[in-house]
Amino acid sequence: MTYDAPIISSPDTYVNTPDSHIRITNFPDSAPGVTPIQIVTLNRPDKLNAITSDMIYALITFFTAIDVDNRVKIVILTGAGRAFSAGIDLTMDTSKTKDLLPPSEMRDPGGTLALAMFDCSKPIIVAYNGLAVGIGMTSTLAATIRIAPQHAEFGFPFSRIGLTMESCSSYFLPRMVGYSNATYLLATGKRYPAHSTTLHGIFAELLPEPEDVMPRAIELAQDILENVSTMAVHLNRQLIWRNPGTAEGAHLVDSPLMYDMFGGKDHLEFKASFFGKRQPAFKDVLSTNAPRTYPWWKKLSVRRTARAPTRLDNKM
Repeated sequence: MTYDAPIISSPDTYVNTPDSHIRITNFPDSAPGVTPIQIVTLNRPDKLNAITSDMIYALITFFTAIDVDNRVKIVILTGAGRAFSAGIDLTMDTSKTKDLLPPSEMRDPGGTLALAMFDCSKPIIVAYNGLAVGIGMTSTLAATIRIAPQHAEFGFPFSRIGLTMESCSSYFLPRMVGYSNATYLLATGKRYPAHSTTLHGIFAELLPEPEDVMPRAIELAQDILENVSTMAVHLNRQLIWRNPGTAEGAHLVDSPLMYDMFGGKDHLEFKASFFGKRQPAFKDVLSTNAPRTYPWWKKLSVRRTARAPTRLDNKM
């Protein structure tokens, strides 16, 4: 029996109500329908955007949907108010979650969110407007680009609250900051300003003030939208994260991809625009224009075994 991927319906718009805890808007916000740039805002400013289960699942649903929606080209993720996110909402009672499933079937929702962002074929820019800790930091390590105010504080407080890493951060964090810095961040559990050398490797750009971050994120998004093949962005990003681990293995993976891309529509469009002295109009999408060897990796399934629902399923 073969598995057929689920069919995901694309809505007329992703825009929702202003009081939504995950607020989705078009850019520009007055535009109807679905704009190429979508802005997603963690929207509990009175709680410093502490993240609930419902917020996690709303984000998973959104990133899963826009992955296959060719109208969307790029996403900006930010927060409302003075913080990006204070982490998980500690008022939730998670003490019984260990009884929900056997260990082999457990899937951390933050990890599912990180994987939805990691697998998303559209570039995701995280525009931290202020403090981010815990899941507010770890889940965003799977994004494409991260920019932040230079004096905003960031942290991985797990050792200070008696928890372990989540949201696949044990994979992403040491590869970004190095193993020594990662273990230091986790051993101290403290918050550090974005400009700290301990966090070097997480942020692509640091801005002087929080109010500088969103305009810069929009500027980056518009530049990518107008000048970049988003399919090439996704492929190059996956080449970095899903490389075979040796120079020879990389050569074997890189070569057929590059040869297919030489004959791809986006590269031919670039050449035509270059010699024609005009702006390129990149249109390749993974669903119809992916290179023949994509995906080149064997994806580890995190799908759980089918089972009947239990009374504990409604406790989270």
